[in-house]
Amino acid sequence: MRLTPLAAIASLALLAACTAPDKPKDAAATPAADSAAATAPQPAVAGDGPGPASAKIGADQVGKVSPVPAFKGFGEHWSIDIQATGEMNHKVDLTWGSGSEKASGSARYNGQPADAPNTLIVLSGELQTKAGAKPMTIEISQRECIDDGDNKHMHSVDVSVEGMDKFSGGCGDLAVY
Repeated sequence: MRLTPLAAIASLALLAACTAPDKPKDAAATPAADSAAATAPQPAVAGDGPGPASAKIGADQVGKVSPVPAFKGFGEHWSIDIQATGEMNHKVDLTWGSGSEKASGSARYNGQPADAPNTLIVLSGELQTKAGAKPMTIEISQRECIDDGDNKHMHSVDVSVEGMDKFSGGCGDLAVY
C-alpha cells in the first residue's frame, strides 16, 4: 500500500512544523540574552504564554499523557491508525487484506517495559474482530523505515493480534506534542 505523494508531503510538513518551533526574533536581543533564553525552561503546551511550545511534555504530565498522540502506519496490504482519546488510552483502526477487512479497538500505554529499549513504545489492548474481541499488541520503534515507494518514515510498527498472522515490517509517522 502506498501513500499518495501529497499525503506523504502533508504528513512530513505537519511533523516538521510540530518539531521545529521558530525561535522568536527580537532585533534588540543581545548574544547574552539569547544564551539566557536558550537555557530558560519553555512551556509544555502553546497557550497564552510568551514562549514557543516545546516538543516535550511537562513534569506534571508524566504518567498522564501517552507518548502516542496520533500515529499512522502501514505495511504490505495493511494499515493502522491510532488516536489518543485521553490519558493513556487510544482508539485503533486496523485495515488489512488490501482494504477488504477492517476492525477497530482500543489500546492503552502502560509505561515503558523494563526490558525494552527506550526507543520502543508498546500499546496493549483489544481489537473487535468478526470473531469477537482479540488481544492486541502494537510496537512502535523509533527507527528510520523506508516504504515500498522509497519514502522515509521516522518509525517502524508491528501489530500482533491473537489468532491472526502478525502485521510486521510497517512504516509510519508519530505525531508529537
